[in-house]
Amino acid sequence: MSDWKKELKELFDDELYIKKKEQAESKDKLRVKKFISDIVEPAFEDIAEELKEYERDIDVEIEKMAATIRVYHEGHEEFYFSIRSRPYKKKEFSFPVLPLRDEKGDYYRAEVYLKDGPLYHDVTNYNKEQIIREFLHEYKRHMQWNL
Repeated sequence: MSDWKKELKELFDDELYIKKKEQAESKDKLRVKKFISDIVEPAFEDIAEELKEYERDIDVEIEKMAATIRVYHEGHEEFYFSIRSRPYKKKEFSFPVLPLRDEKGDYYRAEVYLKDGPLYHDVTNYNKEQIIREFLHEYKRHMQWNL
């Protein structure tokens, strides 16, 4: 069978289409999952360890596509900081540079969430030090606001 006939057959093969779609989605989601486990989780563990020195209780929760750190002081939640995966629809631009796209045109990125909601701030390409600095920046803002 020639290549173009094979391509045409694949186009109408629902099972193959679904399999390819799942592979594309899972590949992109795996990249975010790996970012959470390899970068965010160790950063949150370092933050938690250090905050214990300042009489704070810390709860770190790691999920497949999200990581959350809660800071408690005297039994009350003092600060909430989370990094979660979020899908976006592909926008139409000339020469788009959108990371983590799946075959539907969606792309995934890791974003910062506070208690009040998302900051729409992409941290997907941050390293561990940058994640810690992002946490510290938001924590300082929160503490100064609540003085």
